[in-house]
Amino acid sequence: MKLSYINESPVCLFNYKRAVNMDAKQPVVKIPRSGVSDYYEGTGYRMALIKDPDMMKRRQFKFHTNSRETNALLFYIGNEESFFSVFLEKGFLVLQGKQMGREVRQQSAEKVSLFDRHFAILISGTFLVHYGPKQISTDHNQTIYTSYYIGGLPAPLRQRHNITAPPLRGCVDHLTADAEIVHYNKTIGVSDGCPLSLLGVHSATLYSTLFVDSLFAWDEKPLRVSLGFRSTNRNGTLLRSSSQDSTSVHELKLSLHDGYAVFNSDNYTLRSERRYSDGSWHYLSAVSRPTGLELSIDNVKVTEEQMPHSRPVDQNLQGGKFTGCIANLYTRRPEKIFIPVDLSLFSLKENVVIGQCSLLPPTHTEVLPAPVLKRPQKHKPIQVPAGSQCRNQQAQHGEYQLLEEHSWLSYTLPQEDLNYRPHFSLDIKTKSSKGLILHVAGRGAVPLLALYLANGKIKMSLGQNRTIQHKQKSNDGNWHRVEFSVEKSTFHLLVDGVRVTDGHLPNNEGSSLDLHNPVYLGADPISTNTKGHNVPVNSVIGCIRDFKMNEQVTGEPEANHKILPCFDKLTERGTYFGGGYIMLDEYFPFGSQFVLSFELRPQYLTGLLFHVQSHKTSLNVFLKETKLGVKVNDGHRAVSVSVTPRESLCDGKFHIVTVSKQREVLKLVMDSMSEQKAVPLSSTSYSTTLDTLYIGGTTKQSQVSVTSPFVGCLRNVKLNGRSVPLETGSRVVGPVSINRCPAD
Repeated sequence: MKLSYINESPVCLFNYKRAVNMDAKQPVVKIPRSGVSDYYEGTGYRMALIKDPDMMKRRQFKFHTNSRETNALLFYIGNEESFFSVFLEKGFLVLQGKQMGREVRQQSAEKVSLFDRHFAILISGTFLVHYGPKQISTDHNQTIYTSYYIGGLPAPLRQRHNITAPPLRGCVDHLTADAEIVHYNKTIGVSDGCPLSLLGVHSATLYSTLFVDSLFAWDEKPLRVSLGFRSTNRNGTLLRSSSQDSTSVHELKLSLHDGYAVFNSDNYTLRSERRYSDGSWHYLSAVSRPTGLELSIDNVKVTEEQMPHSRPVDQNLQGGKFTGCIANLYTRRPEKIFIPVDLSLFSLKENVVIGQCSLLPPTHTEVLPAPVLKRPQKHKPIQVPAGSQCRNQQAQHGEYQLLEEHSWLSYTLPQEDLNYRPHFSLDIKTKSSKGLILHVAGRGAVPLLALYLANGKIKMSLGQNRTIQHKQKSNDGNWHRVEFSVEKSTFHLLVDGVRVTDGHLPNNEGSSLDLHNPVYLGADPISTNTKGHNVPVNSVIGCIRDFKMNEQVTGEPEANHKILPCFDKLTERGTYFGGGYIMLDEYFPFGSQFVLSFELRPQYLTGLLFHVQSHKTSLNVFLKETKLGVKVNDGHRAVSVSVTPRESLCDGKFHIVTVSKQREVLKLVMDSMSEQKAVPLSSTSYSTTLDTLYIGGTTKQSQVSVTSPFVGCLRNVKLNGRSVPLETGSRVVGPVSINRCPAD
């Protein structure tokens, strides 16, 4: 057996005695490996039990790391009452935890490399972390721990303590607990040995062009490059060789122009037929030959007929800065054909962040693309509506309800407007005494622009010791108009037309702003923009409307989390689903017959209304653009029935629906229309097992007819003639308003 790695995934080659479709003379790929070590693949963790947990009052853990990562979880220990975690965040070592209601966070004064680094963790009256000759520590009350984790955590513990540090990708060796060798009780995503060639960082966020001259042997032809990328910017040069600005005949440039992928090399130009600035991962492979170019994106070849510069390209747009993410960058390197480029070895500037993708604020660990096909993401909460949009009160009036302290909306605004005398305005209505209203991070002299509430008063901050505030409290539950702006040497705040004393910026710092997208309303989803600036991290709870920049409406947000419409106008009875869903455990009798009735008024014409699944059996009721459908699968066969309404479901009225299965007939009725189909009997048709009923969406991905959540209103939901208890006995996940719907 031979063991190798491709894109950090182990590959085993075997059965050499009977090779089929295989070149047996092909040289074996060998990757150098170290001795006794463990390779953490960046997806899992190791857990071990503590020996004699109630006997010792002093604990000591030691280990050695080899990793290029700048964001990674190293160590966790905890119980029902307290926890402590050690992790790297943007290169800084952080000790964070909670004990007896007291939250603690200590951070190293300097950045810490995980490459060839020794750690020692001592737990007694203090919690002490040694990293080489230096240390960070905090007070610790003696308690009993029964287990600990290395390199990562299972999802339930992450969610319980809101731990967002990604799993470690790198090597750990010489791990001891209380001076004894550790025997692990659970291992996920960890393999033996340490393949040193895999320790490089293979992903990055770019805010400029990446120059790749050092990656090519220019005397070799053809020139090849492959990489994954994602961006929401339509224009900019992603990758180029600087030699194209010289007299050399060699050149190579990959760009986005109005969202289209453009490949330039040796006086040839090739452009894709579709746009790729949708924020999704795409995998690109480009080849430059003396006779022309080849370009493939997501396994689809770009087949446009090409001539030297056959399609004119606006060089000003194409040559701008690229903002987005890259991963798994390959070039033609025979000695490292299976290993992506180590981006940490580049001479990178401050406008490149290695090791992570921050195009959009993640709510879970960012999943990188596979080299050719995108990996499926299992059990990912569905929050993005799909399908045609009806009249949307949210979009029509620009009103959004920040439902809880973790609610947020994000916008991508024109970069030039953001950094030249930006002027923001919005209306806010709240009864909160504190919370974030708006914030945007910067990389220049102004590290943060934030608008927030403190003690009921609206404040504006441009960093440490640069804060101005309105004297009157504004958390009275009424609408208040807020305007704020930044000039060359001053910044201004007006509340209800009353201007507060201006703030001052030395050295005309307002003329050299370097604020960068996204702009957030509400909470800081990654807790890094506001860190260290003495402003709230959590959102104000209330309503925001009419958000503008430079007197221009900003439009709909690019992304949002736990947002509902602001029910400021008329409401009516019903349950509003804004991307969340409701669960009723052991409620649905998946048997030979049932009658499900409800009324609906959608805001999007695609979405999952009801879902029940038990092993191989399932029931789905869903909207899919022009039709309402039902699909039943009894484990042996699937039966579907649908109706297409005569008029659009976007008429603002509630529509009455009944779904029934009576012995051998599946029937669907909507208003005055009905369709039915025979359901062949099977042994499973008579099961009376009670299964979980999902209303409005689900995290399940198998046997689901549509994956998008339902967005709109439901009312009068009944099962077998009895009202479904949405207010009691149910679990609500995500933005759902149980007993109020906005009136159309």
